Amino acid sequence: MLADVKKKFANIDDAFAPVLVCRRHVDAFEVLHISAGLCRMFKVSRDELCKFFMLPVYEQIHPDDVVRVLRVMQRVFRNPDEFQQFSYRMLLPGKDEYIWLMSTIYGRRLMDGSVLQYITSLDITAERQEQEKQAAVFEHTSALLERILDTTQTALFWKDKERRFLGANKAFLDYYEFPSEQVIIGKTDEDMGWHETDEPFKGDEWHVLRTGSSTYRVHGKCMSHGEMRDIVASKSPLIENGEIVGLVGSFEDVTDEIRRQKEMSKLNEQLQQALDKAESANRAKTAFLSNVSHDMRTPLNGILGIAELALKTNDVEKIQAYLKKIITAGSLLKDLINDTLELSRIGSGKKQLDYEVVDANCMLERLITAMRSAAEQSEVNFHVDLPFANLGFVRIDRLKLSKVLLNLLSNAIKFTPKGGDVWLKGQVLSSTEHKYSCRFIVKDTGIGMSKEFIPKMFNPFEQENALSLQGTQGTGLGLAIARELLSILGGTIAVESEQGKGTTFTVDVSLERTSEQESQKEVSGGKINLDNRQILVCEDNELNREIVTTILQMNKLQVINAENGEQGVMRFIESPEYSIEAILMDIRMPVMDGLTAAAQIRQLSRKDACMVPIIALSANAFQEDVEDSRRAGMNDHLTKPIEPDLLLDCLQRQIGYYEAQRKGEKEDGAET
Repeated sequence: MLADVKKKFANIDDAFAPVLVCRRHVDAFEVLHISAGLCRMFKVSRDELCKFFMLPVYEQIHPDDVVRVLRVMQRVFRNPDEFQQFSYRMLLPGKDEYIWLMSTIYGRRLMDGSVLQYITSLDITAERQEQEKQAAVFEHTSALLERILDTTQTALFWKDKERRFLGANKAFLDYYEFPSEQVIIGKTDEDMGWHETDEPFKGDEWHVLRTGSSTYRVHGKCMSHGEMRDIVASKSPLIENGEIVGLVGSFEDVTDEIRRQKEMSKLNEQLQQALDKAESANRAKTAFLSNVSHDMRTPLNGILGIAELALKTNDVEKIQAYLKKIITAGSLLKDLINDTLELSRIGSGKKQLDYEVVDANCMLERLITAMRSAAEQSEVNFHVDLPFANLGFVRIDRLKLSKVLLNLLSNAIKFTPKGGDVWLKGQVLSSTEHKYSCRFIVKDTGIGMSKEFIPKMFNPFEQENALSLQGTQGTGLGLAIARELLSILGGTIAVESEQGKGTTFTVDVSLERTSEQESQKEVSGGKINLDNRQILVCEDNELNREIVTTILQMNKLQVINAENGEQGVMRFIESPEYSIEAILMDIRMPVMDGLTAAAQIRQLSRKDACMVPIIALSANAFQEDVEDSRRAGMNDHLTKPIEPDLLLDCLQRQIGYYEAQRKGEKEDGAET
């Protein structure tokens, strides 16, 4: 039979297709025929090709294809009637070059168990090279597309017709902090559970898949980075061969944008409120200035009018009566200016707490003494009940508390008829480790207030028409100042009043407990004789200088005048040591101001320069003005208009300190 096969293939035309006929045993291989076409394809003779086919397989076949070819050969040997077709790379005999072959094997099992194989082959090298070229192009395009998807900042994803994820780009994965696409592939949004609710995105995607239309910037919520964040998603259908096979989408995180919009909206609202408040403040300021102007013109008109009447008469008694009225109107004008400045200063936020440690039982002694004197003059009974003896030392801004109670008590005495009663009572409401909650009650049997007036009683310049008892007149600012001071102290105020029966004010404040008793050493020279004491007066205003000089000379003091700070420094330098015993210094002066002059005097090398009392005499009435004077080296600060008694009392006190200092220096020198 084998001889017949050989004879048959020997008659095959050499021009026929490349053919190899062989016989395979379990452990042997025999070449029966090699066609001329196969020789031409390999470009070698039959003998050379026959020798080549007898080589081991791994010397014929490309290393990457050896295993695959051997497996095909095994299948063909086991099932020779099974048609097999496969491609592989074979070495060209005698060359270091491979060609791609597409081989087809037909086989038949022989009687001796061997397999007769008929193998036809085609050279497909050109086709494979073209395929590889196209594959490389495709691979390059795919890699480029992948890089584009991964570098774009927009989060992209694509899904199938059931809304299951097929893939996503790097921006998407980074947003959710996913290591790879495998986390999401095959899952829906509901499976991931990252939306606050199924909508709007579920309905949005079904709309795209059913209608083929796109959606743009649909807003929703999504869990990311541990919080629900705002996102907007846009989606379009994926169409293949005219059929919707899925969708592609993108989204942006707009959380910060929405927050900025909300902040901007809030800022705009705050700005509008600020503008409304500013407009309201301007209206209030206009009304305030109008009231100030009106209330200042009233006493000023009285002063000027009465002064003209005094000039037109020679009657001494009338002149004295007119002068008393001028003093009364002037005092009212001064009070109005002081109260207006006080209220303005509080409103500008310049008021600060000035704490001091005091004995609770004595903290209001000065106030009580002054009010008792005022009550006696008005023939009103003044009662005091302040049970604070057991509280010991407390920390409080005594001046502000005293001002509050002073305003309330002054009004109570002013608007209580002769023979009436005014009470100042105190209560300890509660106590803790750190503070006492105390209550002060100011009660009177005066004329009271109407129900209509009570809601506006704390407004500046508000005065009830009924308050004309005994021709009393006030600035209308006292209660406004009291309320503002209490707000600084952290206290509250309440009022009950009935016309014809009286008024009760209730003030609640806290006193801070302290175990430390603040000791204050006051050097006191006692009452001293001011006769012939030499005073340096630095004042640029001629009228003010004349007033101060006259007051001093009327009280037997000697005066040296200077018209500005520079002259004042020179007058002091030219005077013998210790001959000038006090300096009255205006603040605002030409050439050199009072603060500079005081500082220069303190820097002089003469012994009395560091000790001589320098007293500011200025229209600057704010606390910061007082502090500026202290920093410049001044000992005290008096405000204009000058009150003679206050001026003389201050000179007695400061010159007394001065003498005590000089005495101490002499004693120290004697000891030395």
